[in-house]
Amino acid sequence: MRTDPDLAADAARGNEAAFAELVRRHQARVRGMARRLTGSASAGDDIAQATFLTAWQKIATYAGGTFSAWICAICWREFLQVRRKTRPEIEFDETAEIIPFQRPSDQQDDRMDLSRALEKLTEAQRVCVVMCVAAGLSHREAAEATGWPLGTVKSHVTRGVEALRKHLAKPEVA
Repeated sequence: MRTDPDLAADAARGNEAAFAELVRRHQARVRGMARRLTGSASAGDDIAQATFLTAWQKIATYAGGTFSAWICAICWREFLQVRRKTRPEIEFDETAEIIPFQRPSDQQDDRMDLSRALEKLTEAQRVCVVMCVAAGLSHREAAEATGWPLGTVKSHVTRGVEALRKHLAKPEVA
């Protein structure tokens, strides 16, 4: 099995199959990270697609280290670009039809609880938890990706995970 650095070197020489293998290996991590950063599957998928497009264009700049940290750093920058460009626009449509709420299945309910819990974190905590826990980056890799000090990333992860535990704790378990 070829290593990520070997595949990246081949991709930098124009080998599309090597880059496709890198995409296959890392797409779940990048999509998951982007979806959790945005809170939206479609917006997250758009950012993931932009991430891999940028990675293909910049593959020659990959200088070693873990490829997952490099690609997640690109994902982070793509997220920041989208966030800077978008401004929330809230419109109220008085003619909108009210659709009754349907109770989601237990699995959907769990996903909604996690999404709600992530939304309650500060943005810095959410970013660090998503990168280190969900995307599997080390604290050092997350610090390099965000440009934040290592200690700051560690404290955001610790506080964010603790806040998630408190929010997701079932009252009957206490």
